[in-house]
Amino acid sequence: MDLSDRKRKILQAIIDEYIGTAEPVGSRAISKKENLGLSSATIRNEMADLEEMGYLIQPHTSAGRIPSDEGYRFYVNSLMQKYKIGVEAVSQLQMILENRVSQLEKIIKFAGAMASKLTDYTTVVTAPSGQNLEIKKIDLVLIGNRTVMLIVVTQTVRNQVMNIDIDEEVCRKLAVILNQKLSGLTASEITFDRIQEIQREIEQTVSLSPKVLIDIIHFVYDTITDDADTEIYVNNAKSILKYPEYSDVEKAGKIFSFLEDKENLKKLVNSTDSSGDGIEAKIGKENNLEIMNDCSLVSINYSLGDKASGKLAVIGPKRMNYSKVFASLDLISNEIDKILKYYISDE
Repeated sequence: MDLSDRKRKILQAIIDEYIGTAEPVGSRAISKKENLGLSSATIRNEMADLEEMGYLIQPHTSAGRIPSDEGYRFYVNSLMQKYKIGVEAVSQLQMILENRVSQLEKIIKFAGAMASKLTDYTTVVTAPSGQNLEIKKIDLVLIGNRTVMLIVVTQTVRNQVMNIDIDEEVCRKLAVILNQKLSGLTASEITFDRIQEIQREIEQTVSLSPKVLIDIIHFVYDTITDDADTEIYVNNAKSILKYPEYSDVEKAGKIFSFLEDKENLKKLVNSTDSSGDGIEAKIGKENNLEIMNDCSLVSINYSLGDKASGKLAVIGPKRMNYSKVFASLDLISNEIDKILKYYISDE
């Protein structure tokens, strides 16, 4: 439904005001906006039209208006101003993520925590299981005396610290052989004959105990055959309780219990579109769960190479600061993509 320029400005002003105050918005508050230049009477008439069109709701007869789900949807699609995250916050995020690359198993979980810090809402981040995954890259990094980090990259990144008495040059040569023989394979393709082939080439190239190779192969195999369900990490679930929408104790208890149940969250996050590379917002009833009627879910995929590997999502009240949430998820997803891309590059 097409809206006149005046109605668009009034709807935007109402939603911006409601996001900040959580109180129904009246014509008097909107008339004070310097950029509108409209009388209270004109604004009241336009608000009545917007209510009739389904974009606003009047919760009580004498109260102002609040946005409907349709109003929020129009705002997100057509009215929302682009939010710019400060240079200092961007630099801090980049530095922290880059410094944590050595702790690969924690990077996705940490990204969720950073998203929660930036937005002040509950965040959910998923990481795929390893079942039937294809090996993209194997790396060995000397991190100390007799200590090597074995890194296996599939649609996700996993690592294990091993006690092996080898130097940096042997690590490099061993990684080259393992990548030549295992890159692109799934678990069913790592046959005994292939392992023997790897062993023969290693014996001709470097000095390495057969037991060490078996330990390495075991970890690689376990990584790509892990039949565990999708991992999910939740941050700041209690943040939902501080919003006025959940001041009712019974209502607050129900949503908090929902956010604490990882099975519920898996179903919720997995219901979003996994094919695109943009940000998706599901507002109120669009989530198809009664418990989420007063909430919105905003999510984005993060990738390893050219494949979506997991999701980063924010859950908050429908009057969340969508512009800031979109900007935060876009920033963090891009940073994750850059870091994970490093591990599948040939450089």
